[in-house]
Amino acid sequence: MNFETYNLKQGKIIIAYSDKNLSIGYLELNPGTELEKHNRPTAEQFYQVEGTAIVVIFDKDDSKEVILSKGDQLEVPANQYHIHANRGTDRSITMWKFEGDISEVINKIRGS
Repeated sequence: MNFETYNLKQGKIIIAYSDKNLSIGYLELNPGTELEKHNRPTAEQFYQVEGTAIVVIFDKDDSKEVILSKGDQLEVPANQYHIHANRGTDRSITMWKFEGDISEVINKIRGS
């Protein structure tokens, strides 16, 4: 199995596996960084591997923050806007999993 690693200004994305039915990988965020507000066409499952992450979930004009510590899990519903952030001083590693076709998202990551 070959892992794909893509460097971002906020850290890196590692794609461990991806096809039209399942995608699994890791998001590594540097301290004090966050991804832009985004959504996905399928539910997104998170498992916090190392450090702490904050997932800001948006619902119309409201938002809530969910803190993920090592071992915590969270599922963000399909099409739910959210931000994945590391507001701490240590590296954050979050495993992500999609059950469904996110090939458009994966192709954007590969093209960046």
